[in-house]
Amino acid sequence: MEKKTKKRFDWGSFFVTVLGTAIGVALTFVVSGILENRNKEQAQRLTAIMVIHDIDNSIDILKKMKEEEERNGELLRFALKQRDQLEGMPFDTLSRVLDILIDSPSDFSFDTSKEKIFNSDLDTWQNLGNMAFLDNVQTFYHYRKGAQDAINESTVWERPIPNEEYMQLIMDSGWVTQEEWAAILQPLLEEKLHENRVVYYINVSSSRLDYLTQLIDYWTGLNDENKFLMGLTDQELEDYVNNINKKGVSLTKSKLLGHWVLTIGEQTNEYNFHGDHRYDFSVDYASSFRQMRFFSGRLKMTLSYSGEWDIQGDSLVLTPDYNTADMTLDPSGMVPEENMQDSLDAWVNWYREQSIERIKEMADKGEKRTVKASMDSSNDKMEWTESDGVVRYLKRKEE
Repeated sequence: MEKKTKKRFDWGSFFVTVLGTAIGVALTFVVSGILENRNKEQAQRLTAIMVIHDIDNSIDILKKMKEEEERNGELLRFALKQRDQLEGMPFDTLSRVLDILIDSPSDFSFDTSKEKIFNSDLDTWQNLGNMAFLDNVQTFYHYRKGAQDAINESTVWERPIPNEEYMQLIMDSGWVTQEEWAAILQPLLEEKLHENRVVYYINVSSSRLDYLTQLIDYWTGLNDENKFLMGLTDQELEDYVNNINKKGVSLTKSKLLGHWVLTIGEQTNEYNFHGDHRYDFSVDYASSFRQMRFFSGRLKMTLSYSGEWDIQGDSLVLTPDYNTADMTLDPSGMVPEENMQDSLDAWVNWYREQSIERIKEMADKGEKRTVKASMDSSNDKMEWTESDGVVRYLKRKEE
């Protein structure tokens, strides 16, 4: 009878298996740790870039405010010197001086959405790990809130003519021509430019400029240090900006051609883009309700002109040809006073001629309009971002 041999346990294979499993587990933890650290580093840099970009945006806002204050201050000081000799001053100058002095009905504010994200994320402090950077960010947000409050509450920034007073002037004046409006503004500004509150606002323009300059310099230095502390490059910041601003698909000639409609309230703008780089534009709108000496109601208008278009990078450039301007008026919404129909008809004709003349005077100024443009995936909607940041959406019109 054959004797069975006892099978020996293969300790060598066992140790190899155990060792392989241990190495596999170790590698899994190592790889997971590497990925976790990499994700943490990416989150850290993304948070830092978001905040630094927010600070840069706030600095840009102050720079624009400073440029506007420099222009406005120069004009107001000129008007103050000429306050006893305003007769004959151009209409647009008088109108601009009044606009600068009118108090805004709304408060100035910064966009705080990034600040809220930064302060609400509990992982932010662990991810960033750089106390000097965190301190800089908190300091900036503290000073930005203080700047916002100062601009809204300090008498140095308070424009001297209440908006309610201006609106009352508009209602009392009714619908007037530029010449009639200039005749109203001249004595009004002569009076206002002698008031202590108005003179004070003009004289402290230098204080507003100094304040803006100090904030710009301080925030710029703070953010330069932030970029250094977090080791961020200009390319990373540029890539971030391009990424957050990128929407839709790029605009091309084939996608642009056709009829587009932009609706703003009761106003309808229509663009018809042709393959020869020409476009036709028309806008339908109506005046607000007016009460005048010989009529009341709303005047409906359609303005049209042609121009040239071009695509430059991600921007659409429109060059209007105001020499082609035409206008049709619909006075059906206007009610004449008794026996004043002829006067109303004459006024409508005069208004059309004056409007076309003023529009055609703009032809020699070489005006161009540049908007950042992109399409949605259906190619039936187009987004325009104006130079001032206002975003508009156009829809393709079905023919």
